[in-house]
Amino acid sequence: MADQSFSAKNFRKILDIENRKGVYLEGRFFPEVKSITEKIQKCRAEIREKAENMNENSRGLEELNKKKEELEDEREEKLTEELQKTSEAITEPNYKIEFKRVDTSDIKSIYIFDKRSPKHYFALKQLQNNFSSLYKVKQANRSDIVSQVKFLLNDRFPKYVLRTDIDDFYETIPHLEILGKINKDNLLSPLSKRILRKVLNEYKGKSGSEIGIPRGIGISAYLAELYMREVDNEIRKISDITYYARYVDDIIIIFTPKPNNLGIDYEKKIKKIVKDKCLELNEDKTFVFDLRKKKESHKLNFLGYKITFGKDEIKIELTEKKFKKYRERIKLAFNHYKNLSKINEKKARKILVKRIRFLTGNIRLLNNKRNILTGIYYSNNHLTEYDYLKRLDRSLRDRINAQIKFPRLKKRLKKYSFVKGYKDKRFSPFNAKELSAIMRVWKKRF
Repeated sequence: MADQSFSAKNFRKILDIENRKGVYLEGRFFPEVKSITEKIQKCRAEIREKAENMNENSRGLEELNKKKEELEDEREEKLTEELQKTSEAITEPNYKIEFKRVDTSDIKSIYIFDKRSPKHYFALKQLQNNFSSLYKVKQANRSDIVSQVKFLLNDRFPKYVLRTDIDDFYETIPHLEILGKINKDNLLSPLSKRILRKVLNEYKGKSGSEIGIPRGIGISAYLAELYMREVDNEIRKISDITYYARYVDDIIIIFTPKPNNLGIDYEKKIKKIVKDKCLELNEDKTFVFDLRKKKESHKLNFLGYKITFGKDEIKIELTEKKFKKYRERIKLAFNHYKNLSKINEKKARKILVKRIRFLTGNIRLLNNKRNILTGIYYSNNHLTEYDYLKRLDRSLRDRINAQIKFPRLKKRLKKYSFVKGYKDKRFSPFNAKELSAIMRVWKKRF
């Protein structure tokens, strides 16, 4: 049976996992522990320095090693104390999850909790771990879906394709339904259920509705996947279905109708299944492609790709939305350089080069056991057409020519290319601190 306790022991596991990913939680939440860690690092540096100097006597080295061990014990004791205090605060009956609503340029609001609060961070992380281990919920693999869709749309069999998504997905999941399911299953511990109810009650207070789950709060993704299980299973039962995939609220379904089933209204069937779960299809994003008729060219946007299929060989390119996102990030990087260079030209130059290297290249996520790769190629690896990448290169060159005065910096920046980064799968190493600095200017907007 999984250990669902909100204990210092489990929080230590969370902390160690996040630290291996390059997320330094001690520094964020526990300043006293951070201070001791810095002393340990300084001590280790002195030990290395003395060890390299063969003329130093061993007594000084022994004293430093003893000091390091004492500091490590002190750090461990203080960290355990802090995690225990966090655990006790969460398990108090009057503990309350708090987050705030943030309205964005998009229609939908997101919700964020105080990033400086260890209580909220560890409570929500442990709740996610409990939920994941008991319900085995996980998001579908985006790249695998695109690969499968690409293969199926490229064959010559007559088919009926429906691409849709759920309208206001997170905002329409009812609390009573999700809590009823969880109470019926009786898998979560009483404390896990209590914290989950606190999350939903906080959302209710901030949104004014008992319907919906908070975007931006990690547990919501798990709740949404659990809620959609019945929808997924019912859709898969529809006759003639060849392929069904859902990535969060984006859905694609491929039917291969039998000759005697040509009159079936598949869209109507799907709408009913979705409506029975208090959800609605987004009419503006629902498209039907009937490939049983004469061969003609169709276009659909799905998971960041624009796919052209039906008549000739399948073509896959970036969507206009994704192209604009990259172009906006170029703009923000150069605007930040312009503002920072007035104060510190050297610092502005360094961060600009890193940002352009990041945008046009690929990275391996630090200390990640799953060896996750991301970047211009690995986030868009199904492209067959490079027109948008070439347009991004032109946009980058225009920015360089218009905003960079220093010849050496111009020359260096012009080495970077979206097309080359994609085709050559070029990698750039960045540590956690560098990645945080690189992303900061974009996180405010995206």
